[in-house]
Amino acid sequence: MATQQNEGGVPFAVAHDFKSFRLLELPPELVQLLEAPNPPQLSIKSLPPAASDRPNAQPAYAVLCTPTKSFQIRQVQTSNSVFVTQPTLDAHGNDIPVPTTCAVAACTATLELHPADASAVAYLEDALPVYDIVGGEVDTTHNGKSKAAVFSDMPLSNGQCEQGWSEVVAFELSGSSYRPSVNTLRQVWSSINAAALAEGMKLDSQFLGSDLAELVREEGYPASLAQAIFAHLAAAGQDTSGQWSCLHRAKVVSFVGRMLLQAKQGSSGHSIADFVEEWKDSLPEAWRGDADLKAIDGAYDNPTATTIVAKANSASATPESVLPKATAAKGKWHERFAKTRKK
Repeated sequence: MATQQNEGGVPFAVAHDFKSFRLLELPPELVQLLEAPNPPQLSIKSLPPAASDRPNAQPAYAVLCTPTKSFQIRQVQTSNSVFVTQPTLDAHGNDIPVPTTCAVAACTATLELHPADASAVAYLEDALPVYDIVGGEVDTTHNGKSKAAVFSDMPLSNGQCEQGWSEVVAFELSGSSYRPSVNTLRQVWSSINAAALAEGMKLDSQFLGSDLAELVREEGYPASLAQAIFAHLAAAGQDTSGQWSCLHRAKVVSFVGRMLLQAKQGSSGHSIADFVEEWKDSLPEAWRGDADLKAIDGAYDNPTATTIVAKANSASATPESVLPKATAAKGKWHERFAKTRKK
């Protein structure tokens, strides 16, 4: 340990072996979180190699995550001499130990945090195989990953991951995670609507989502996918983790309209009148009047005054143009639905 001291100066020493050290610069919003009475738990995730190979991916080696936000960690080199010091006692020979400031590390770089506002949807589209139902048969691959395992590989906060999970209507089944095709969403929604009508359930009031999901399972569709649809369309403030569900009427109307239009993607155009009629038939009876093009504003184009087509990427579901066509499965709920539907 080397020491320099002039008369009237401050004793200063430099350790022979510097410790590894990095300075972390915190943004004000993160400082406020940490100074709160009950600060949130923080975690650090490394950017997966697969994600770094993505086109236009932002360079980063790690992110710092709060429950709802994530911050990209960047190392910035500095030409300034920055030392980390600690107080110590320094003595030479038989001299009396003198209080000294000792440099124990030199920081040649600073770690900066920048908000990572990337959507989780892009990562989920890479990680989750498409679950498609064709002629009553499932067409998919298995990734062997649970929801938690998928989230652990995403350099985003759990809150951001959950938001993306809901947006793509992702679900778990038999040890794997999937995202449904528009084809599958159309079939499962038809089963949900038919079962709710047959059982007299009002979807915009509290209903047992677990019971309705079980009826959908009896039709051959995953109950977990039905529950994912309930969560995707849940009314504001609805607890989506319990057995009870309540759907937001306007969300449902828009979701069904966009889904049906996306299912027709790839064609030159469809009659507006025929599309709206199909839309009405896919909604609960009391909601038929809500099927208005204003509900899907921005999701379509009009090639002519009487035809309609979906805009590219206008829905979170997988575009039908990349999926095989399927015949919708029909079972007992569809039969009961047909008997009770007004003509």
